[in-house]
Amino acid sequence: MKSILRYLVFLAIGAGLFWLASGTVEDPDALWSDMRKVSWEGIAGSVLLGYAAIVSRGLRWQLLLRPIGIVVPHARGVHAVAFGYFANTFVPRSGELARCAALNQTDGAAVDKLFGTVLSERVIDFVMLFLFTGIAVIFNFQAFREFSASFAVPEFSVWMVGLAAAIAIAALYTFWTQRQRLAAWPPIAKVVAFLSGIRDGLLSIRKMERKWAFVGHTIFIWSMYFWMAMVIFWSIDDLASMPPWQALFIVVAGGFGMVIPAPGGIGSYHYAVQLAFIALGYSGQLGLATANVVWATQTGMIVLSGGLGYLALMSAGLRKKPGLRKSPDAQKKQAP
Repeated sequence: MKSILRYLVFLAIGAGLFWLASGTVEDPDALWSDMRKVSWEGIAGSVLLGYAAIVSRGLRWQLLLRPIGIVVPHARGVHAVAFGYFANTFVPRSGELARCAALNQTDGAAVDKLFGTVLSERVIDFVMLFLFTGIAVIFNFQAFREFSASFAVPEFSVWMVGLAAAIAIAALYTFWTQRQRLAAWPPIAKVVAFLSGIRDGLLSIRKMERKWAFVGHTIFIWSMYFWMAMVIFWSIDDLASMPPWQALFIVVAGGFGMVIPAPGGIGSYHYAVQLAFIALGYSGQLGLATANVVWATQTGMIVLSGGLGYLALMSAGLRKKPGLRKSPDAQKKQAP
């Protein structure tokens, strides 16, 4: 029931933001007309580039798995990543655990260590997102000022900040003074063991041998995120002459919209992209039409590739194996 209620709340947030974006459209027929201006070639190109990013992400993940002794077939790693995106489309923030659980069932890999490597990926992705943000802001500073003015930052009183700080300090003091007693409590011991596995996964990036391959995949993935939107922009007559730096600004705005935990980014992505279009001097209607096409194209690709990935994982057994295959590096370490 708690999960259902949380999902409904996130869905309501997305629906509310989509309603806000749609509220600026005075002529729905004109909106549909703008959406139909996108060429099928642009949509097909966006689908291929989006799936290429998923494939690269699956291969990059395997580079993090090898140092902790986990080796899976390349196709299975890609299918697990695609399945994770599929899960995120319906239940926000579930994809990270979904792909770890999939490899746990097919290969017996420890979920905690898998999840640690996923967290490492997320750290790198946030670095790339903020790098792209910095470049977009430098080349679109005036648009960034107008875009940021669209959001009101809530004001916090001094006593609210002081109360929060006091509670945090009290909690940390209690945890530190009672850490040995808490560590002996079985539920806490399980949490500590799980966090230890996550730590091993996080540290796998330090033990990785093919670091340049990891960097190359990261650059490729984020390049695909840009180009899968750019090919759609260029396939629309009104956006055919859009400079790349303006397109980057829109991609970054959409990326931050996807951070809001609405299912599949519905509403939050559309609203953020529309505001970015308005800040750049384009019409809000054109922004919403473009956001609708990009979102529908990528969501369709994710549902299709994730569904096929799930079927592939099912065919692999989706059951625990009697043992986990060790990487060649791990086997050498265990050799007498």
